[in-house]
Amino acid sequence: MSGKDLKSTFPIPSSLQDLERAPYNLLPYPNDFDDDDEAARADSFDNLADLIERGNRTLISGGLALFGDEEGYDEWMDQERIQALYTLVRKSCSLAASTRSRFIAALCQAVQTLSSILSSPVQLSQTLSQESGMDGETGSRDVNDITDAGASTSVMSQSFRDAFACHLYMLFSVMFMTESEAKMVKTLGNTVGGKKKSSAAKEKERKAEAAGAAMCRESCAAAMLAAAQSMGKNKSRLWRRGVADEDVVSLPCRIAYQMLESATGVLARKASSADAALGIIAATVDYNQSLLSTVVAALVDLLHSYEHMSPLVAELCSMVSEEPTNVLAVELLREIGRLDTGAYACNSSGTDTGGKASGIKNVAPFIGELAIVRPRIVLSSMSLILPHLDSEPHVLRSSIATAIGHIAVQISKTRENDECDDEDSDSESSNEHTQGTKNPKLRVDNTKKTRDALLGVLTERVHDVSSFTRGAVLKAWASVTESNALPLDYFIPVTALAIDRLQDKTVMCRRSAMQLLTLLLENNPFMESLDPEPFREKLIELEKFLAANIPQTILEAKEKAQQNREDNGESKYVPGVEEEIESAALAAAIADAEAKSDSDDMSESEIEFYNKVKALKFVASALEFIDLFENSNESFEGMLLSSNASDVTEALRFFVRARHFKLPCAVTGMKQALALMWSNETSIQEEVLKAFLDVFISVPGTDGKEFLPDNQIAHNLLVLVSQATVSELASIEEALGRLVKQELIPAEVFVILWSIATKASKESRSAAMTLLSMGASADTTIVDSASRLRLLHDAGLGDYTEEHNDWKTARSAACALQHIKRVQPEPGSAKCIVLELIMEKLCAIARGDWCDDTNVQDTKSWFCAAQQAIDAIFVICPEPEIASAEILRGMESTTFGFSNGSPYKQCHSLRLSRFFFVLGHVALKLLVYTEAISGAVRRANAAKTLAKQIEADKAKAKKKASPLNDSQCDDDSDDDDAIEAELGVAAEAEAETEREVADISDNEIVGRALIGCFVPTLLHVVANKDGRFSSEILMQTSTLALCKLMCISSAFCEKHLPLLFTALARAPSQDTTLRANTVIALGDLAFRFPNAVEPYTPRIYACLRDKSTRVRRHALMVLTHLILNDMVKVKGQVSEIALCLRDDEARIRDMARLLFNELSKRSNNPIYNLLPDIVSRLSQMGTKKEDFRSIMFFLLGFIKKEKQNEMLVEKLCHRFPKCNSISQKADLAFCIAQLKINEKSLKCLNDLFKLYKDALFDEDVFKSFASIVSKAKKFIKPEMKQGLEEWEARLSEHSETGMDNVLAGTKAQRAKVRAAKRAARNATRATQKKYYDSTDDEEESEDGKSDEEENASENKENSVPRSKSELAKGKSASNTREGRSRRLRSINA
Repeated sequence: MSGKDLKSTFPIPSSLQDLERAPYNLLPYPNDFDDDDEAARADSFDNLADLIERGNRTLISGGLALFGDEEGYDEWMDQERIQALYTLVRKSCSLAASTRSRFIAALCQAVQTLSSILSSPVQLSQTLSQESGMDGETGSRDVNDITDAGASTSVMSQSFRDAFACHLYMLFSVMFMTESEAKMVKTLGNTVGGKKKSSAAKEKERKAEAAGAAMCRESCAAAMLAAAQSMGKNKSRLWRRGVADEDVVSLPCRIAYQMLESATGVLARKASSADAALGIIAATVDYNQSLLSTVVAALVDLLHSYEHMSPLVAELCSMVSEEPTNVLAVELLREIGRLDTGAYACNSSGTDTGGKASGIKNVAPFIGELAIVRPRIVLSSMSLILPHLDSEPHVLRSSIATAIGHIAVQISKTRENDECDDEDSDSESSNEHTQGTKNPKLRVDNTKKTRDALLGVLTERVHDVSSFTRGAVLKAWASVTESNALPLDYFIPVTALAIDRLQDKTVMCRRSAMQLLTLLLENNPFMESLDPEPFREKLIELEKFLAANIPQTILEAKEKAQQNREDNGESKYVPGVEEEIESAALAAAIADAEAKSDSDDMSESEIEFYNKVKALKFVASALEFIDLFENSNESFEGMLLSSNASDVTEALRFFVRARHFKLPCAVTGMKQALALMWSNETSIQEEVLKAFLDVFISVPGTDGKEFLPDNQIAHNLLVLVSQATVSELASIEEALGRLVKQELIPAEVFVILWSIATKASKESRSAAMTLLSMGASADTTIVDSASRLRLLHDAGLGDYTEEHNDWKTARSAACALQHIKRVQPEPGSAKCIVLELIMEKLCAIARGDWCDDTNVQDTKSWFCAAQQAIDAIFVICPEPEIASAEILRGMESTTFGFSNGSPYKQCHSLRLSRFFFVLGHVALKLLVYTEAISGAVRRANAAKTLAKQIEADKAKAKKKASPLNDSQCDDDSDDDDAIEAELGVAAEAEAETEREVADISDNEIVGRALIGCFVPTLLHVVANKDGRFSSEILMQTSTLALCKLMCISSAFCEKHLPLLFTALARAPSQDTTLRANTVIALGDLAFRFPNAVEPYTPRIYACLRDKSTRVRRHALMVLTHLILNDMVKVKGQVSEIALCLRDDEARIRDMARLLFNELSKRSNNPIYNLLPDIVSRLSQMGTKKEDFRSIMFFLLGFIKKEKQNEMLVEKLCHRFPKCNSISQKADLAFCIAQLKINEKSLKCLNDLFKLYKDALFDEDVFKSFASIVSKAKKFIKPEMKQGLEEWEARLSEHSETGMDNVLAGTKAQRAKVRAAKRAARNATRATQKKYYDSTDDEEESEDGKSDEEENASENKENSVPRSKSELAKGKSASNTREGRSRRLRSINA
């Protein structure tokens, strides 16, 4: 080969095999290649590698001069070297590891040497001369010669280009095969599994091979990168006129694309040398603009094909030169703007699009990734991609929203710099350089407009139809907020937007909205404390100041307006007008101050006024920001009650942050969140505990590791407890108990609480005692000691409690006493003495000795204290039955007076109420106490029997170990008989104990004992036959006492159930407490004696229709409890519960949904069996159409199995003939349309067509069946399509004919009515004619008889004038005849 030939001797072939054809004419193997056996073959390959290495040494020693020496070049780049390169490349995958490593290293060395020669031949020649061992002078002389030669030739020789192209193509081929092999190994590794593990040696060998392959890939990538950069920087030296050979230049890019395909992760990116691949493409784009379109097309194809390419291509765009512009990024964005999004819509509808839809999904993230690294480029090309906001793929819309978020952050930073430049330009306006630059104010204004436009897009897209896009928009807002890039005037709108998204139907959007709210709270532009009270006080102060300092001109205008009103005669003090004038004057003053703010000649008073205006706006904005959170409690509560754990977690974290900012909604939210302590999910319980710890106990921001001061903790807990309800107190006790067990509450806090309980006022004392009781539930040492019990006696049950009737403190003290261990202290000990004193106080509280009979509220407060006092007595008293009997006798003497010998003729209703309350509760506690003793006896007997059995087994084992004789065998059998007899006696004793306990429950407590003496009085009050007892409290306590007594004895319950239901029915409509308590008691009775209450179940269901929301809620709660615990059979009456799904009360609706949800989770799915009856009952009850359809839509959603759907279709079709009205048939058709229809269901509907064809004339019925047809068309098989069309035609035909029949029937009915009316008119006319005929005959006879009399008197009448009365008589006679005719006409009409 001649180095001076202008024609290339090594054009880039289309494939490696083309080298065996002209003009290359290479052979698969050299002629002298020895492949007789494997050893010879390996030696031959080693010899070829040696040949390449020797050639490299020649290249290094010769340098650039080698290509100027024709003889030397031909000797180095001869046919033998090219043949060796081709053979080794062609067989590179089958070479031995060592040979392959040598070859690849030599090839990479050759490419890098050629690249170095191209980049810096002088420097390389110096290096090479030193390496070749020349002396300094000779080396310098040769270098000068080389320099002169290089300077004289500006373009590399053709021989250099051929050598460079040859080696570059061989390197490309090796890398191509290496990447293909790696991809194939990865594919096989993913698909082939289940093989046995290799040995340690094989594993070590495999790892060594993998490490060697990785090193080879890295070396090849580095050599290819060097070649690409060298070709790009020295394009004018390598090719004439700088016109590059695209076949050569594109080789590095072609392999770089393949390398990027494998960079699927961090490790894979390193293994595939993706960084080098990106550098190769960047160098090609920077120096070879002619390949830009090719590179862009290849990158777009990669983006379509691989989901991991988006960040890589974005990084590539950041590596490309920005001067004059980043052409690669712009062209890629232009290509994305041209994407055909119709394929995505086709894919969503089920049409095959050849992978275009998934390609769009892979391309879309590139926009967001590019916006991270080059936001300005995306902003400048935004017009290219914004049209995709109206396209179908949500991934594109989401990516654009993400990109806008990143751009907004960058704009904020740029705007800050521009504002700084603006300030500098104002301060140095005389500087020539500043004057010559672009106006910074104009630049700031343009930036603000751009930012507002982009944020407007985000505001609009938060209501996108896709939840993924909505979530992306919310995340974009969050990134803007977190970067402090959110403008001040956007804080309140974005907060309102995030609160609105808490109602989103998807979990992802709700979580993102809550995270955005947390970030808005943390980055709010107001103060660290968002307590609204200081802001409100400041607002009032500022308004007063502004009102008092309104400018004189505005005051004059105000006075003139008032004067005009007075001149017009209007009153000076018209409500609302004066305030309106004041507000208008203040608004005018504020507007005037803002207008003057830009002027430089403002006075001090005007500056002060303007500062106050700005402060007023700041405070008003802060209050508006706070009110947004305060008015969103319903949304936050919905997050807490969500069934999704992430919603609950995010809401709790928000409340923690809100508490740190002192938002009032935080305390409210935490109280609601404490109810989640009873959640079934442990993660939620732990999150609630963590939130409780962060809010009330630990220092903000320390993650619970650093506690607040003890006084502060005590104060926080006191405030929490003092404002809590009964249900919230239960949740607080659970949370506090767990924290005490985990020792997360300092012991000094309880010491402070004891101090508060003994010294503080009424409310604080009771709250402190409540907290001590809660702590004692987890750690009894808080109260269980002589000194603490003494404190409890003095603080909770002492003189202060008695004097102030502090029943809350007494109740809390009694609760604390219930946590004392049941250990009898030694008589005479300090603890025993204190307990005796406490017992006296508890008995006094239980008797109500301190109650005020003139104060009803005092007695109502006493009930809770008395209940807890009795409970405490049964815990700390060794003989509670005696103490309770003494309490009852004491109350009897003060209520009835029998014990005093002179019974009272009447008693106070409040005393009688207290007596009945104590009577019922004591009876119930006696039952619990009896069963506890019985259980203790059973456990003791069982332990005793078990101990005897163990001893007998041990003795028996010893005897078996020793040699036995006949007498010993007899003794063993006798011992076994004795043990069995003893066990039988024990079982009989246990059964006797159970019988005694049952007898005590059924006969002793409410029968023969002291309580039984008062039962007749109780029954008399509950019956209230003559309405003598009108006190609501008395009727409530008496009914409750009766219910408690009925819970004790089954016989007593069966006997008095009618009385209880009668009392429930007769309860006054305004006494909702009585009805609600009775319903709850009936639930307890049904749970204890289900067989006795079962006949009365319909009357419990009837309570669901009560007018009181409270009664309905309690009734549904009771029925839910009974149904889910299988205490009440689920029958057709469950339709009453179905109606609760449309109740006006949200809690009732939620509870009904919960019941049906729980029923649907059961294996037999009772809802399926109940649905036909529910449909019939609801339809027959005349339920509103909207209510019926809403209920059935909800219930039919629980039918998931295809078999159940098929059976329901058949059952509902068979009910059509039984319907009495067309509305009932429409209801059935609607239910069928809501079911999931399959082919069997369609066949059933077609077969049973005759059952519902007569109802198809109705519009609702036909619409329901038409919707079934439309749904069936989406899944019907081709072979069933004809049957579906025939059924559809039958539906349409019978709908039309049915309508014609109905119209004809209606017309016939109208004709029948008209005929009946005509017949009635004819009959009336006949009757009228007959009547007239008979009347005329009578008149003729009468006229005949009176003719003579009339003739005789005629002369007299004519001669004598008539009086007025006679004239009137004649007139009335004629009127009588006319009146008769009118009456007949009215009858006819």
